Amino acid sequence: MFESAAEMSFFRQFTNKWLHSSARYFLFTALLMHFGEIFVCLLLGYFPLVWQNMVSCLLYIFFLWLEKRQRVMAVALAEFEVVLFALAATLLTGLDSGFYFYFICLLVMSSYLSDAAPGCPIGAIQAPTVGILTALVCLRRYLPLQIPGFPPPGEPALFIMFGMNMAICVFTTTMSVYLASQTLRRRNQELENANQNLEYIAGHDPLTGLQNRLNFYDQLEDLCRTADEDGSTFCVAMADIDNFKQFNDQYGHGHGDLVLISVADCIRTCVRETDSVCRWGGEEIVITFFNASSDTAREVLQSIRRELHVLTAQGRPPFFREVTLTFGLAQHGLGQSAQELMSEADRLLYKGKQEGKNCIME
Repeated sequence: MFESAAEMSFFRQFTNKWLHSSARYFLFTALLMHFGEIFVCLLLGYFPLVWQNMVSCLLYIFFLWLEKRQRVMAVALAEFEVVLFALAATLLTGLDSGFYFYFICLLVMSSYLSDAAPGCPIGAIQAPTVGILTALVCLRRYLPLQIPGFPPPGEPALFIMFGMNMAICVFTTTMSVYLASQTLRRRNQELENANQNLEYIAGHDPLTGLQNRLNFYDQLEDLCRTADEDGSTFCVAMADIDNFKQFNDQYGHGHGDLVLISVADCIRTCVRETDSVCRWGGEEIVITFFNASSDTAREVLQSIRRELHVLTAQGRPPFFREVTLTFGLAQHGLGQSAQELMSEADRLLYKGKQEGKNCIME
């Protein structure tokens, strides 16, 4: 099982590399195929195709050089070369050699070559390809498929050529269909990632990375309904940075943003994994303690105060002086709505501000 998984991983890596540089791989694979056909034709003793494949090899070397500078042009020229090569080879050897299979290969390859070279005139190439293929198949009895002065190869050679071209067609078609499916899979994954990114952006504060108010409030309403149904207990704490306006006035709003980010990170590291943190607005942060009594929530808030004291006592940026928080802690009561719960937490926060700040008011 392990070796099979390892092989699949290698194949997936190879596929991803191919998709990332599919235009270059297409040109390089075509070059190797023409190079292999040179040796096959030499063994068969059919030299017209040897010279034709040599010309094609030189063209693909040029296309590989051109691909680094003008990818669309290189792919378009390579596709035209496939059409011309298949037509010329068919006229030299006849339909029994199977070189017309290259037209089928080209049509199938277009399914992913359009993604490899966006802007490539695929339609302009497909139209004559379909026309030529149709003419060769439908009018084969009436078209003179033989160039004067070039005798066709013998039956054994035609049989070998047909097998070679059939194998190339099957390989190319299979790879093209697979690459097209992987291209579709990649696009779907990119679309899913984009949707997840948009969903994250819609539900989170861009400065602190905390949940935003709208997303949090929807969850809080659901949580209140669930707590009323099953009798579970949870708490909400509204926190406010004491004297935050002085940071903005004395050091600037940029420094105030850094303080807010650092405080949010401190709270995020101190709360439990099951708790959620939201930027309610301005310098106010709301913490939801799931399945927790006020005693449990108070312990977490005390740990936040201690951790923040340690951070700010060092006097390192962005904390040029001590930063404290005032909390209003409210426990959900039976039948209490989200709006009523938040109003209670806000009332307790305001009371804590009036009684000297830097405290937990219940």
